Amino acid sequence: MKIRTAVTELKGVRVAVAFPPPAWVTPGMGDALLARLQPYFPALPVMLAAVRKHGVRTHATFQAQALVGDADLGALETVEIDLDLPPQLPDAVLPF
Repeated sequence: MKIRTAVTELKGVRVAVAFPPPAWVTPGMGDALLARLQPYFPALPVMLAAVRKHGVRTHATFQAQALVGDADLGALETVEIDLDLPPQLPDAVLPF
């Protein structure tokens, strides 16, 4: 499964935003998708967003809608990741 993602700052909080089909931005299916996305963004909170004509629908393990406010998530530059491939390890040498 491929999904568009972006890393941005909303109200001073750096978050990862994923843009799945709107049907996935719900409890249940969305929770499973959040669990699959977390290894790709280990140090960031992850939220799902569906940009609509009249606003944004969100789902996360935190109060995502309050964090989004009136931000234009549709204008974010996105990167497509393939959830069927494991996340890439950082190039930097680990400190341990």
